[in-house]
Amino acid sequence: MIAPTAAAHSRALAPYEEAPDPGPLLALNFGFARSRVLGTALDLGVFTGLARGTRGTRGLAAELGCDTDALRALLAALEELGLVAGGAEENWALTAASRAYLVEGARGYLGDHFADVLAEWDQWSTLTELVRAGGHGGGELGEPENRGLYPGMFAGIFPVGVRTAFRVVRELALPEAGHVLDLASGAGEWGIALAAADPEARVVAHDAPELLTAARERAAEFGVKERFRFVPADFTRDYAGDFPKAPFPGGCFDTVVLAHLSRFAGPDATEGLVQECARLLRPGGTLLIVEVMRQQPGLPALHRPMIALSLLVNTEAGGVREESAYRAVMEKCGVTAKESVTPGLITVLTGERRQ
Repeated sequence: MIAPTAAAHSRALAPYEEAPDPGPLLALNFGFARSRVLGTALDLGVFTGLARGTRGTRGLAAELGCDTDALRALLAALEELGLVAGGAEENWALTAASRAYLVEGARGYLGDHFADVLAEWDQWSTLTELVRAGGHGGGELGEPENRGLYPGMFAGIFPVGVRTAFRVVRELALPEAGHVLDLASGAGEWGIALAAADPEARVVAHDAPELLTAARERAAEFGVKERFRFVPADFTRDYAGDFPKAPFPGGCFDTVVLAHLSRFAGPDATEGLVQECARLLRPGGTLLIVEVMRQQPGLPALHRPMIALSLLVNTEAGGVREESAYRAVMEKCGVTAKESVTPGLITVLTGERRQ
């Protein structure tokens, strides 16, 4: 038997050496573990503990009630992810991002939002069958009456949303906001931005009671709470079926904001919601639809395809739709679609209630 030559070895090795780097694929395949590392650290209070000062592993483990060796392994993974530092000396400290967004009680805390996203863990396991068979996976996220079950999803994203709201309100140079309805207000970032831009504005924040708690706190933080009225929504009673009916008289608002509700509810429910917004607006009043909308081909998709898949998995009828679909619904409901801006992931579409 003749042994293979070095040339033969080189020929066999060449396809492996010439292939693209598999590193990004391996990292993608392990992405679920990184999410779980973040979720576990939040569950244990790691970031909040380190916010009180740098700690050694043993001291932090005692404080958090954890096994020292297991916590050391978790902290090493968090350091790899850029969320803590100091592993070489085991003198652990927060990084700037974790201090800003992962310390419970901090102004920018996003941990509740991350927790609600991680709660989708099991639901995502249905994706393979959904792609085979079609349809939606269901889940509770698409039903307005379940908004109060997910305060992290619908109010916990405020530190991100408020920056966008202020930027868009400045950029659009809207007419005076006047009497505003922030429908499905979440933590109130759009009502707050409108109130900040118009000192005479009066805002009604309308959402599940669990979310209005956050809206009150945020409105107070920005010094506009005295110009807010907080009206709890009964989504089971008032917004069921194809013809929602908000508990307000027709034509009593100058501005209505419909933010981050349509993509969860689906196209049929969206038409009903836009029709109700039109009823609530005075003639000439302004409608703002704030949503994740599908971009035209060639424009950056950002995270829209993943959000679309999430809605497929977690709702009965939700999805990411084109701006043209929202414009068509507005026109059908008596609202003339006007200007739009897309500051990153979301699109804000304005409209004027016709006479």
